[in-house]
Amino acid sequence: MARPIKTASSPDYRAKIGTVAEALFAERGFDGTSIREIAEHTGATKALIYHYYDNKEALYQTLLEDAVSGVVTQIEVIAVDGTEPEAQLRAVVQVFIDAYHDAPHRFQMVQRTIDDHHAVAAVLAERWFSRAHRALQNIVARGVRRGDLKPLPVQMVPLAIIGLVIHTLRGQKLVGHVDPKLSGEQVLTALPDLVLALLTADSGQTKTKPRGASASRKRAPSQTVRSARSAPAG
Repeated sequence: MARPIKTASSPDYRAKIGTVAEALFAERGFDGTSIREIAEHTGATKALIYHYYDNKEALYQTLLEDAVSGVVTQIEVIAVDGTEPEAQLRAVVQVFIDAYHDAPHRFQMVQRTIDDHHAVAAVLAERWFSRAHRALQNIVARGVRRGDLKPLPVQMVPLAIIGLVIHTLRGQKLVGHVDPKLSGEQVLTALPDLVLALLTADSGQTKTKPRGASASRKRAPSQTVRSARSAPAG
């Protein structure tokens, strides 16, 4: 049976090509995936794929940018929506979780690109990740100014937030093996609250001790030594 060739009246195969290519790139990476394999799994021809994309690199970068652009755009919208920083941070974390659930192959493809140190990863970082970083930085900075968040370095906090979220998403299927009392779904459900608890100003802080009490404890060892020296020998 002849495979379809693009004509003026042909159906648009772009979406199907993208879905198949995402799954293959996610599983095998860029170098391990060929246009021939994408064509075979799609039921198309290589010529049809090249009708839509100049080459494999163009297909790969297009799919990656499509995968991350939606997430970044949502984060930017949240950053300027006027709600409290705590609510914004919770919403940002949920964006990542929803993106993972909605399109796990896309998530895996992006992570595979970063792990493989592919050149397009730097393009994604400069073009998209930097925008998410700035949006998160603005949220954190506003929260610090308001006193809602801990006075942490606002340039570094976005990296820590995204790092925690991505690492949790990547490892959530192993949670039950690490702790049989937990499931990956439980961890993901609690993740927005956990991130917020780590950042909020009153979270995990030890109550300040009275200065006098602290000082007396510090003097206690020397007082004990003096008492021992002045005590009569038994």
